Amino acid sequence: MTKSSVKPLKTSKPEPVNMLVKYSYLLIVLIPLLLFIPSLRNGYVYFDDDILILDNQAKITNPDNLLKAFKTDAFFNNMSPYYRPMLNVSLMLDAQVAKTNPGFYHFMSLVYHILCCLSLFWLLQILGFSPNKSIVGTLIFSIHPLMASAVFWIPARNDLLVTLFGILFMALSITWFRRGKVLQLFTAVLCFFMALFSKESGILLPFLLLLYLFSKKQLSFDSRKILLFAGVSLVTIAWFFLRTNSISRVGTWQLGIWALIANYPFPFEIIAKFLLPFNLAVTPVYTAIFTGLGILFILLIAGVFLFRKEKVIWLFVFGLIWYFSFSLPNMFVRLDTSADNYDYLVHRSYLPLAGFLISLLVIVPEHWFLLKNRLPKAVLAILLIILAGNSLFLGSRYHDANSFWGSSISYKPERAWFKYFLGRSYFKNKDYVSFEKYLRKAIVLKKHPRFLYHLGMIYFVEKKNYDTAFILFNEARATGFTDPEADSNYVKLCVASARDFFEKGQYEKAVERSEIAVKLDPKNSIAFYNLGLYLVYSGNEKRAATVWRRSLSIDPELKEAYRSLYFYYLNNTTNRDSIEYFAREFRRRGGRI
Repeated sequence: MTKSSVKPLKTSKPEPVNMLVKYSYLLIVLIPLLLFIPSLRNGYVYFDDDILILDNQAKITNPDNLLKAFKTDAFFNNMSPYYRPMLNVSLMLDAQVAKTNPGFYHFMSLVYHILCCLSLFWLLQILGFSPNKSIVGTLIFSIHPLMASAVFWIPARNDLLVTLFGILFMALSITWFRRGKVLQLFTAVLCFFMALFSKESGILLPFLLLLYLFSKKQLSFDSRKILLFAGVSLVTIAWFFLRTNSISRVGTWQLGIWALIANYPFPFEIIAKFLLPFNLAVTPVYTAIFTGLGILFILLIAGVFLFRKEKVIWLFVFGLIWYFSFSLPNMFVRLDTSADNYDYLVHRSYLPLAGFLISLLVIVPEHWFLLKNRLPKAVLAILLIILAGNSLFLGSRYHDANSFWGSSISYKPERAWFKYFLGRSYFKNKDYVSFEKYLRKAIVLKKHPRFLYHLGMIYFVEKKNYDTAFILFNEARATGFTDPEADSNYVKLCVASARDFFEKGQYEKAVERSEIAVKLDPKNSIAFYNLGLYLVYSGNEKRAATVWRRSLSIDPELKEAYRSLYFYYLNNTTNRDSIEYFAREFRRRGGRI
C-alpha cells in the first residue's frame, strides 16, 4: 500500500505522527497475539468443535478429501443447511500438523484474527480515515470481547475467514477501480471466492461494493467495474450450483422469515454489548434490557451524527448498512430448541461489527485521536485495558467443556440443553456415569426426545437393560424424533433385545422385536435370519423358511441361512433338489453337515 491509495478524511490541522501510527502494524500483530496467546492452552468445548475435528478426524487428515469439502455441508454429512467449504479446508490444513491437538487449531484462529485486523486497518485508510483513527479503531476491534469469541471458539473459523477475505475483497476492489492493476482484479475475485465459500453471508459483498460506488457517485460502469463484477458473477454461479447440491433443508421455523422475526433483537443486543462489553455469556439469550439499550444507542449515535458540524454522510450510512446487512443472515436461522437453549452466538457479530466500527469512527471528533496530551492517551490506555481484561475473563470460559457449559448453566440454570451439552462432553469421553447424571438433570427441565434417546442409549449400551432402553427409544420416537444414527441404533436394540428374549425362552417376544427390526431395516440380512430362527422355536417353520430365503436374497453369502434351509427341507419335504442345493451351498462356504 502506498500513500496514493490512502485518502484521509479532512481535518482542521495536519495531524502529528505518534507512536501508535509509527508502529501501527507491529502493534496490530503484537497486542492481540500477547493477549490471546493463553488460548493455545484451551481444549475442546464439545460444541461442534468435537464434531468438526474429533469425529471427522479420518476425513480432515486425508488430503484426498480436499475437493469433497466443496461437495458436502459444513459437517461432511449433507444433513445441515450450512455450506462452508473453506472452513473445512482450513481445518484440513491444520489437521495435517495437529491431528487432534487443539492448541494448533486455536493458534491458527489467532493468526486469522490478526490478519483480519491488519486488513481492517488497511481498509479504514482506503475509506478515508486518518492513520490515527484507523489504528485506534483497529486496536479496539483486535481485543474487544465480542471479537474474542471468534478467536476462542474453533468453529467460529468461518466468521474469521469470511471477514478476512470480505475486507480484502472490498479493499482490493476499491484499489482496482482507482489504479487498474490486473493483479488487484484477480486477487479481488479470488478473495470474493474465498469469502463466499467460507460463509453464505459473503453473497452480500458485491451489493455492499455497489453501495460504496453509489455513495461515491461512481456507479457508472466502465471496463474495470464490468470485469470485476463479471468475475464475481461467475464465482456466484459456481457457488450456487455447488451449494444447491451439497446441503440439506431444515424446518420452516428454523430457517426463513419466522426465524428472522424471532431474531429481531440480534443487531440491537450486539450493539449494546459492543458498547457495554461486561460479563458476556458464551451462550446468550435475548433480554429486553440489552435489546432496549441497543435501540437507544442506535438513536443516540444517529443523534450525535446529526449534530456534528462536519459530516461524512455516505461513510456513516455505509457503515450502518454494512452492520445491519451482515447481521441479517445470522437472523434467518433459529433452532427449534431455542426456548431451552441459546438464542444466538456472539461470534456471528465479527463481520457486522467491522461496519459498525466505521460508523462509530465517523461520529467521534478527529482531535480525540491525535493523542498529543496525556488525557486522551490515558483514556485510550484505560479503554484497551478494560477490553483486554474482559476478553481474558471471557477466554477462561472457553478453556474446556466444563468451563464453557458450566458458565452457561450458571448463566441460565433453567436451560435444559446446557446440561445436556455438558453431559454430552462426558459421553464423548466415555464417562457414562457423569453423562447420565447431567442427562437426567436435563430431562427434569425438559423431556426432549433427544434426551430420552440418549438415556435409552445408556441403558442399551452400558446397562444392557433392553426393556428400559426400548421404552425410552419408543417414547422419543413417539414425538417424531428420528435421524439416521438413532434409527440405526433402534434397529440394533431390537435385534439385541430379541436375542435376549430368545435366550430367556420368550420366543414370541423375540419374534415381535425382530419384526420391528426388519420393518425398519429391510436390508438387514442378520435380522431376517434371526427372525427365521425365532419363528422355528415359535412353531412357524414354514414362515421361517420364507424369511431365510429373504435373508439370502439380501446376502447370498450368509452361510447360516443355507444350513437352516437344508435342515428345513430335510425334515419337511421330499424335494431332494432343494436339500442337495442348500447342503452344497453351505459346504461351499466352509460349513460341515
